[in-house]
Amino acid sequence: MKSLLPHSVLQIAIVVDDVEKYLARYAKLFGIETPGTTVTGSHEETQSLYRGEPTEGRARVGYIPLENILLEFIEPIEGPSVWQDYLEQKGNGIHHLAFIVNGVKQVIDDLEDFGLPLLQHGNFAAAGAAPSGRYAYLQGLDKLGFDVELLEFDA
Repeated sequence: MKSLLPHSVLQIAIVVDDVEKYLARYAKLFGIETPGTTVTGSHEETQSLYRGEPTEGRARVGYIPLENILLEFIEPIEGPSVWQDYLEQKGNGIHHLAFIVNGVKQVIDDLEDFGLPLLQHGNFAAAGAAPSGRYAYLQGLDKLGFDVELLEFDA
């Protein structure tokens, strides 16, 4: 039987109403310095589509690196997005698991056939040691208990 997703999760993402507050709380929990945040790019930069329509949906994000996984904290700050929807409907909580894939378009097709519709997708710029690439969110909350993010990095 073919696996639709890699067997390794890159990150667990938590949507929150105040990213700085949560980063400080988790940094204290893990005994590390509180990390900084960045803001996702504009539609002009990302070419993001949300439910098939262009979106200015932006977020403030920060990361807590653990030995085996990244915790990503996302605070929606502008426009319609999967993050804003989640915060409005569910409040603070685990939003998605992120997987690194090759051939993101084929993986999207396979997951849609599995019953996970594409919600939002676009591009992202290089940040720190991470290269630029593409992202896609698929709706898995009802079927899996969380949404799925696919990340495809440029070489």
